[in-house]
Amino acid sequence: MSGQGDDEQQQPPQWQQPQWQSQWQQPEQQPQWGQQPQQWGQQETPQWQQGFNQPQQTPGSATAALILGICSLVICPLICGPLAVVYGNKAKREIDNSGGRLTGRGMAQAGVVTGWIGVAFAVISILFFVVVLGVGISNS
Repeated sequence: MSGQGDDEQQQPPQWQQPQWQSQWQQPEQQPQWGQQPQQWGQQETPQWQQGFNQPQQTPGSATAALILGICSLVICPLICGPLAVVYGNKAKREIDNSGGRLTGRGMAQAGVVTGWIGVAFAVISILFFVVVLGVGISNS
């Protein structure tokens, strides 16, 4: 019985632990003889587990490709469309060569597709105006 009572006194119940103290952070200890005390406002850097992975990132060229592709549909297909295709293909190469570190292949692909659609609209519009001008001039 005394062994059980000793265990209860050695480890405080959950409700007695401070709320601000996370589980990986140990309470501050007094500096040992010859050690510098920790300065106010400084925190020890946490020791991360070895299985920790960096968060995946999206390259800026994938975002640029998507934005340029949308602009090629709405604003200026002759300039934004080819740029969307170039940036989208660049982003796909970067993502493929990153070994899984980069994401955003769908954004890059969407930029390429919308860029080509914008270029197609521009070409069709130019052909339409050329045909209309040709018919208008021949009827005059």
